Amino acid sequence: MRIFKKKIKVRGFDEARSLQKIDRKSYIIHHYCPHTFNAGDHFVIRSIRQHLTRFLPGATFIPKPCAFNRGWGKPVRLTGENVNFSNRYADAVIVGGSDQYNNWSLRILPDEISKLQPPLYFIGLGVSSKNIDAPPHIEKKEYYEHIRLANEATRLSSVRDNYTRDFLIKLGYEKAVVTGCPAMYLFDAPFALNESDDVAITFPFPVVRRNNRAEFDRLLETVRLIVRLVRARGLNPIISCHDDRDVPLAQNYFPEERIFFSNYVDDFFSFYQQVKLVIGSRLHASILAAGMGKPFININLDARGKGFSDTFGLSDWNLDINDPRLERHLQDRMERLLGGDLSPLQAFYETKNGYRRIFLKFMQDVSQDIAGRLPGKG
Repeated sequence: MRIFKKKIKVRGFDEARSLQKIDRKSYIIHHYCPHTFNAGDHFVIRSIRQHLTRFLPGATFIPKPCAFNRGWGKPVRLTGENVNFSNRYADAVIVGGSDQYNNWSLRILPDEISKLQPPLYFIGLGVSSKNIDAPPHIEKKEYYEHIRLANEATRLSSVRDNYTRDFLIKLGYEKAVVTGCPAMYLFDAPFALNESDDVAITFPFPVVRRNNRAEFDRLLETVRLIVRLVRARGLNPIISCHDDRDVPLAQNYFPEERIFFSNYVDDFFSFYQQVKLVIGSRLHASILAAGMGKPFININLDARGKGFSDTFGLSDWNLDINDPRLERHLQDRMERLLGGDLSPLQAFYETKNGYRRIFLKFMQDVSQDIAGRLPGKG
């Protein structure tokens, strides 16, 4: 039995909110983002909304969860009836989150995006790969052109790293601004060691176990290695879980270790603020630590980590998961940090500050463009 899905006709609305000359006490922004149970996604979401509200007081965000996840059901994508809904009710549409180009999660169709009436903005998007040596993860050839045309439809577009910018340039879109990941700008503190004896060790994401057991086993061995190195220095390892699916796995593989997890983003902020170091393969933990001025060592798993490291001058500091001398290099970096040598991260801090200014200018430009394109007060 075949089931035929009815195709929704995308259309404009004469009464579209973005065309109305009204006294706007708030700006209604439809925000397409990976609104999952993963804490890292919410670091990005929080930063985007925090900084847009800074420049556009009164902004009200309507979440459009655009990733496969539990709790929210199927992804809400900027297509079909959702375009109609944004046409009728939104002052602006933003897409802002992590791996939106990773297999083109939004599935925006060229013949539909051209009918979107409110202004469209891409904020801090990125592409990823299945492993550290793989090309960008795009399953269908037509997605490349769809991504290019979706960017052409934006008023402004930014990306999180040079890797993503170069990916778009190869597609023929050259206007993307490299800002870094928005999550890096939630905080703005210089690097320093505190008196804590706690070290956060980020637990690898469980999807790897399902897709590649050999890689998952290697990640577990890396966590065990870090735990051992931390204990050898008289410090306390704490396994940090960013997703509730991490917790039972962490309990199973590390039954005697302390585990941190919360469903509340602010709890993660408090946790990472109080630890001495952050080490592991959860990129958003390293990025958050980077803004907090918390010394970190990121272990790159794929193009996300490589893109972050290369863009911000950390290629000689962060480590690749397939490094044959991973243990020796981890020891060296830990000894430097614990000995008070923060010079690699202090150099990164200056680079990050330069990108922070670019990010803030971009967010200001988006805010001003939203306000400037809407009809005047009635």
